[in-house]
Amino acid sequence: MQNPFFVSLLVVSLFITGCNGSSDNGNLLPQSAGCSIPEQNQFVHELLLDRYLWYREVPATIDYADFDSPEQTLEFLKYQEKDRFSYIAKKAAFNSLFGAGQYVGYGFSYFLDSDARAWFKFVYDDSAAGRAGLERGDEIISINGQTVEQISAALAWDTIFGDAKIGVPVSMVVGKKEGSIADVQMEKSVVNINTVLYSSVIDQAGEKLGYLVFNSFLGTSVDELDTVFAEFSAQGVRRLILDLRYNGGGSVSVAKELASYLYNNDASNQLFTMLEQNDKHRALDSKFYFSSKVNELDLQQLVVITTGSTASASEMIINGLKPFVPVKTIGSKTYGKPVGMNGFEFCDKIMLPITFAVYNADHNGGYFDGIEADCAADDDVSAAFGDTVNDPMLAQALRVTAGQNCSAQKPALTRAMAAPAPVPAHQASLQDFIGAQ
Repeated sequence: MQNPFFVSLLVVSLFITGCNGSSDNGNLLPQSAGCSIPEQNQFVHELLLDRYLWYREVPATIDYADFDSPEQTLEFLKYQEKDRFSYIAKKAAFNSLFGAGQYVGYGFSYFLDSDARAWFKFVYDDSAAGRAGLERGDEIISINGQTVEQISAALAWDTIFGDAKIGVPVSMVVGKKEGSIADVQMEKSVVNINTVLYSSVIDQAGEKLGYLVFNSFLGTSVDELDTVFAEFSAQGVRRLILDLRYNGGGSVSVAKELASYLYNNDASNQLFTMLEQNDKHRALDSKFYFSSKVNELDLQQLVVITTGSTASASEMIINGLKPFVPVKTIGSKTYGKPVGMNGFEFCDKIMLPITFAVYNADHNGGYFDGIEADCAADDDVSAAFGDTVNDPMLAQALRVTAGQNCSAQKPALTRAMAAPAPVPAHQASLQDFIGAQ
């Protein structure tokens, strides 16, 4: 087994982060001689005893031969009361996703509604699904000859789309939003994720209002955000609706970049967030400050659209800006992840245990039960992003930016997600973090 080291890179919805670019020399980390299963199990155990935020809840001794994989060992040792997050990923897939914004798949996200019908939530532009013309609000009728009802009855949703390998085919019958039926043939390929799903400037009573649907905090997000905020700044945007309804998180450093666009802080001396390690490693605590940005906005108001799929770095944005900017939340309660993880390499894998707690400048954190919405609204995928009339969440947000009270919501439509499931990232796997096929 190679000498494990501190990944000074990213954060998954689950924050993977380093200490401001520094690296660990390994002296504080467990050592192991090889990559046999017992040795990998030992690595997992000893790392948790040292760096885990809840290390006191980890048994001091276990038999490493009792577990068939390091993943099984981690699942056994996790602090079940609070840890829904720690996981192990393949190093190559992890680096591809969080460094290059790429994964192997079809490039769409879907959900099952309460009537057991399947709908597309969003589609990435540079993907097989994007090139096939699929879009938010289209309905999945069948996959590889099996109806949605048959797939659900067989509990086959985890396997119906096949392995994450280039060239894996799928045949789908899709009901298009306009009423036509399409036969769609696709093969898995490298998907280039666009983390900005939609942006626009809305004219509200003569005032320019920014609207941004942001889906993941990845390394590639920085250039996308630069482009969007250059447009917002050029048009004099002073109020912003930040749509994080599907955003399960990502990089702390990217979260800091986004937050810096949302708070006018030329001195770069205001604290955005602090990450506190366990009491063995407080020397590794880190602080992230707002930075001065060319196109930062001098916001009068920030309205954030949230659901149960809004997690981690997304919640960090809300919590971190509250001491500085008037923030209102629209939708439903967020997932609840006020903790994050550092990454540690071993063999061909990266282990991502929870290693720190997240706080804002007022040292507020601990929102394991989620951040409540100030105004309730349901997510209806039949409405395109930016539809100011038919999207209940955007319509509610616009009421708030106009200074009006929250409106009572109409009964959820068939295609509404009244209580969306948490982003699958919290089932603890890299593929689940992607939240898309």
